[in-house]
Amino acid sequence: MNQATTDKLFSLIHKEIGRDPAEIDADKPIRDQIALDSMQFVSLAARIELALDIELPLSVMEATTLKEFLGEINKTLQQRAS
Repeated sequence: MNQATTDKLFSLIHKEIGRDPAEIDADKPIRDQIALDSMQFVSLAARIELALDIELPLSVMEATTLKEFLGEINKTLQQRAS
């Protein structure tokens, strides 16, 4: 994932959850660090799909850490580029 895409993702995450993603430990469960309910998670995924013109797999909903979430997005972007 290039820096421009990462910056766009972090901006969307910041807008949705009201917290800078750089302050979130990427290896710890997201829900332990911030108050993020299921609807907010779905809303965030939908915003990312629209912003990046991609369709995320349902497996993105199983991501528990920021690292896993970003990995699913990156995998989808790589598949689209192929």
